[in-house]
Amino acid sequence: MRATGYRRTGGPDVLELVELPVPRPGPGQVLIKVVFAGVNFAEIYYRRGAGHAPDPDGEPSVPGLEAAGHVVEVGAGVTGLRPGDPVAALTHAAAGATGGYAEYAVAPDELVYPLPRGVELSAAAALPCVLTTAYGLLTVAGLATGETVLVHGAAGGVGSAAVQVARALGAGTLIGTVGRPDKIEYARQLGYDQVFLRAEFADRIADLPGPGVDIALDGVGGPTRVRNLDVLAPLGRLVVFGDPGQGDDLAVSTNRLWFEAKAVLGFNIGELAAKTPSTVRRMALAALRLLADGRVDMAVAEVFPLDRAADAHRLLESGRSTGKILLAL
Repeated sequence: MRATGYRRTGGPDVLELVELPVPRPGPGQVLIKVVFAGVNFAEIYYRRGAGHAPDPDGEPSVPGLEAAGHVVEVGAGVTGLRPGDPVAALTHAAAGATGGYAEYAVAPDELVYPLPRGVELSAAAALPCVLTTAYGLLTVAGLATGETVLVHGAAGGVGSAAVQVARALGAGTLIGTVGRPDKIEYARQLGYDQVFLRAEFADRIADLPGPGVDIALDGVGGPTRVRNLDVLAPLGRLVVFGDPGQGDDLAVSTNRLWFEAKAVLGFNIGELAAKTPSTVRRMALAALRLLADGRVDMAVAEVFPLDRAADAHRLLESGRSTGKILLAL
C-alpha cells in the first residue's frame, strides 16, 4: 500500500511517499480502507521528534490521527461492524492503531465509529480528533447553559468546531482569538460573537461588561496560557490541550487558583485513548450525533493528495491556514 511517512525527524521535507505491507487486524481491531485522513498539529509534533520516533532500522513512521473510509476486515471478537461499512477512526499510535496517512489503517474497534446515513466521509475525517476534542473540552469544563466561552485559535480546526459545539450545548457569548487580522472575518462567520487578535485579548475582554469568561479553551500555549487566568470569572475553568509553538512550560500558582476561585484542566485525547478508550468513544459518538443532526458543520478548508502531505504540514505550520485540512487517499 502507499503511505506517507518519515525515516528521520525534522521539517516537512522528511515526509516521503513509501510502499508498505497492508496491516492485518488483530483481535479487537478493524482494518479500514482510508478515503480521507485528517491533518493535525500533533502530527507535526511527532514529525519534529516529540514522540513516535522512526524505527532505528529505517522503517518509516506513518503519522495520522484521523481516518475516514470503509471497513475491509474485522479481527476476532469485533461485533457491530462488517466489511463495507463507512466509518471514522481515531488512528492514534498510543491506542495501538497504525497511522492514517496510508491507504489502509488498523484501529481498535472501540475507536472506530460507524457513520450514520448522510454523513460525508470528508466531514467525518475531522470527527475522531478535532470534533471529539472540541466536544470533550467543553464537557470536561462542565459547560452550563448561558456561560461565556473563550476559544483561542478560533479559525483553526478545533476552533471552528468548538464554536458550533458550544452553541449546540447552550453556551451564551462566544469569544474567539486569532493570530492574524486576516482571520478575524473568517472566525466571525463561524459564529463567534466577538473575535479579537490574540495579542490583545486580555485587554479587550477586560473592557466587556461582566466578571469575565466562564470557560477558556487554550490550544495555543506560550504566554497566552497564564493570561487566560486574568480573564476568567470566579469559578471559571481554563482547559489546555495543545502548544503548537512548543514554548516553555509556564507555572501556575495553586494559591492563586484558590484565592481567585478558578481552575485549570488538561485534555489529551491520546492519553485518554490509551488508558480510557471508552471515554473517547462516548465523546466521539455524542459529537457524531451533532454532526449527523446538522447542528455542526465540519467544512473542509483544504484537501491535499497523499503525496503532498509535506505541503499540508507547511500550510499548517505557517499559521495561515483556516478550518480543517485533509489528505485525500
